[in-house]
Amino acid sequence: MNYIVKKGLRFMMVKESTEEKLNSPEKIYRFMQGEANIDRECVWVLHMNTKLKLIEKELVSMGTIDTALVHPREIFKKAILNGSSTIIVVHNHPSGDITPTEEDKKIAKRLKQAGEILSIPVEDFLVISSKGYTSFAEKMIGGY
Repeated sequence: MNYIVKKGLRFMMVKESTEEKLNSPEKIYRFMQGEANIDRECVWVLHMNTKLKLIEKELVSMGTIDTALVHPREIFKKAILNGSSTIIVVHNHPSGDITPTEEDKKIAKRLKQAGEILSIPVEDFLVISSKGYTSFAEKMIGGY
């Protein structure tokens, strides 16, 4: 992280990684399509500003072929440091099946609740694979 110091005050400078707004599940999927083919489950957090432009893409968990550990403190740690206005959580399924598992639904609900408490909303939770994506916000899964 870069900082500027003005009159004894230290301000964090946030760099944006995209100019395009990632304001739809389809745009998010296109942005993350390369990660859809990874051979083990991973979880990324897309840290967004108020204009839904990406501040940072963060890999928060790399698991095995069929599981990845996710905890709210890991998801929101950098969101707080980045001053993220909102976050989007993206999770791949190496099997190619984009159907959310019961565990996906549980963690998405837990993250949504944590985001509400922290005032950093989880805008969407996407399951991606080489065959497509499922957006919890688009499908109205788990209160999104």
